[in-house]
Amino acid sequence: MVDFYTSFLIVVLFLFFFSILSYKKKLLDAEGILTANAIGLAAITYGPNPWLCFIIVVVFFVIGEVASNYPKKKHGQRNIWNVVGNSLPALIILSMVFVYPEYSLAFQIGFFGAISAALADTLSSEVGYYSKSKPRMITTLKQVVRGTDGGVTLLGELAALFGGLVVAIIYFSAYPNLIAFFAILLAALVGTNFDSLFGAVFETKKVLNNTHVNLIGSSCGAIFALAIALILL
Repeated sequence: MVDFYTSFLIVVLFLFFFSILSYKKKLLDAEGILTANAIGLAAITYGPNPWLCFIIVVVFFVIGEVASNYPKKKHGQRNIWNVVGNSLPALIILSMVFVYPEYSLAFQIGFFGAISAALADTLSSEVGYYSKSKPRMITTLKQVVRGTDGGVTLLGELAALFGGLVVAIIYFSAYPNLIAFFAILLAALVGTNFDSLFGAVFETKKVLNNTHVNLIGSSCGAIFALAIALILL
């Protein structure tokens, strides 16, 4: 078993190379890089299962960036607000382990639910962009222009489900519990669709921005997974 200090050193080295790559490839701006590093360090420091929590954070960033830049559709540099919008709910729920250590398993599932929702939302947006059918507004089911806030596609929903499946499988590999598996998997659909719902109702009217709806979607995924864990486990 690798001790904490060795693990911490390995993570610091990994984050150092991650920062250089992100800077050279212009994936994140300086504030975004620092925030992502802080999230990685928090996962390895405070996670009930440090390596599992760190690995899922890395998987989230890697898959998200691959989806965002493939094949030719490039996004601008992600900044601190992009990172915070997707990651803050996960960090908050992870910190609750220290407030209520007797519920550490449930909060860990909630953490994975938040990551599941955030990854699902990223994939539904980036992969759904390539749908051959026009998106439909989640509130009315009427066809809308591609890229409209609150627009959903079948391809996007399937991509979201895939993201949730990846996160759920990683968790299941360490904790083979079917209730937790499905809680994390379904958190993906809950989170991404609440993101779309709030996007349709509030972002289109400029009441909320993308960071706000990302925070809401990820929070909904976390709360859903946490509730399932508290009730059924």
